[in-house]
Amino acid sequence: MDWPAGIARLLDEARTDVEQLLTQGRIDRASELTKAPGMSFNDTYNPMYFAGAFKSPIVLVHINPKLSPELADYPYADFNDFYVRHRDFGYLHWGLDPTYYSPFDLKQVRFLRPFNAIEFRPETEVGHLRVNAAMVCDQKLQLELIPYASQTFDAAKFSMAVLEPHFARVLAAISAYPRRYVLFCGAVFDDLIERSGLLTFRKDHRFHLPMKSGQGKVLYRFSNVMFSLNGVDVQAGIARSFAIQGIPMGAYGSMCSELYGADWAS
Repeated sequence: MDWPAGIARLLDEARTDVEQLLTQGRIDRASELTKAPGMSFNDTYNPMYFAGAFKSPIVLVHINPKLSPELADYPYADFNDFYVRHRDFGYLHWGLDPTYYSPFDLKQVRFLRPFNAIEFRPETEVGHLRVNAAMVCDQKLQLELIPYASQTFDAAKFSMAVLEPHFARVLAAISAYPRRYVLFCGAVFDDLIERSGLLTFRKDHRFHLPMKSGQGKVLYRFSNVMFSLNGVDVQAGIARSFAIQGIPMGAYGSMCSELYGADWAS
């Protein structure tokens, strides 16, 4: 397929990594990143560049995959096998494997339902949980800033010189197609995006969320931002509170969807 330049770049980098892993048992770029102070990426794990549909109107960006048996053990036959299994990740896992279960995918369903960008099945419908989890994987585009697995990620110990090519790859893939929503998930992106030198606009929001016991006391955060990459503006949101344990994710998603884009015209 004749992909736009930003998608072609991502796939070329992924192909290099996958073919290195298949032929030499490790990934050179992951080994090089591990030399950065305080970081340890596993260079023998499968990389995770993307999951879902490149043309999707909604993009979620995460920092990097965590160490897992699936990334360690799955034997891809070749790069095409890698591509198909990431493009149809939800169907192949939630649809075909009745034992597969991922709380993270269900968390994404709760977060994205208020955005109305995916036609999730109602919660009253039999089998909605697995169908919706498959849809949240396959009908959005998920990107990882760094595609290599680690146990932890200490953003403060990373120089922007090291991260710049990864930001460039992700933003180029985002700008390859029109997007309705672009969301960077997690507090780690607050500092990284601020230090990236690519920001042209930012507006922060802080708010409480309703809990079952009443109005909560925790202040949650969301930011509207704009980047400039090679003369192209990329509008996005930073869902800083996405990774907080125990967050009422449906309520947080509802507030983020309400705030998203509210500041760009002001």
